[in-house]
Amino acid sequence: MKHILTLLIVTTLANATCDINAQKLVARYNSIKACSNNKIIMQNGQSFIYDDGKVKNFNQLLNNPDIEDMFKFRYPRAFVTRMGLNQDPGRIRYEPLFRAIYGNSASEVRRNLVRVKWIDGKYILVTKKERVADRIRAIAKELNALPPSYKKFLTPIGGTFKWRKIAGTSRLSVHSFGAAIDIRVKYSAYWRWSKGKPYKNQIPAKIVQIFEKYGFIWGGKWYHYDTMHFEYRPELF
Repeated sequence: MKHILTLLIVTTLANATCDINAQKLVARYNSIKACSNNKIIMQNGQSFIYDDGKVKNFNQLLNNPDIEDMFKFRYPRAFVTRMGLNQDPGRIRYEPLFRAIYGNSASEVRRNLVRVKWIDGKYILVTKKERVADRIRAIAKELNALPPSYKKFLTPIGGTFKWRKIAGTSRLSVHSFGAAIDIRVKYSAYWRWSKGKPYKNQIPAKIVQIFEKYGFIWGGKWYHYDTMHFEYRPELF
């Protein structure tokens, strides 16, 4: 009995800094083994501090986040296209975690890329890690079943894998990891291209809902909007 009580106390202390969001990471990424003592522990033994305890402004959240900061803004399940000032759910990313999941360099990521047929019959490159490729196949199948009027928003695509930094920053894009897709640029809106014009979304809700069903968030639900962009972030649902 004493041994069981001690074990319960130790387990409770170990999980004291592992909140529900940390538990989502463990549950939804095969690459992540556990959260213990304020650390996210990978299957390969790597570990990362979950919460550094620092209070950050918006720019610090973007450029120097910890893992806990990735959950700063709640991702809305409702189809919304107007977010409050700097409300960018999913735009905060702890890059070392993504490198540990998908690959620490372009060559490492490429080793796990596979070809997936898109709705226009052409092949795109995405990672097979975390079953992203399987999810893109399922998404393509559902998108292909939509009425023909939807196809103009989806093809030709804007891009998938490309090891690159986000425009105007020193941060790697999720495209670098083969876990993001940009749909057709022509009907998309991007905050850096707006030149002060009001944001007007053209992407149908049905397309967004299909991507979200498989764990992809949409950049149209960011204050700094990017409506062509979808990335695999199941922990935010």
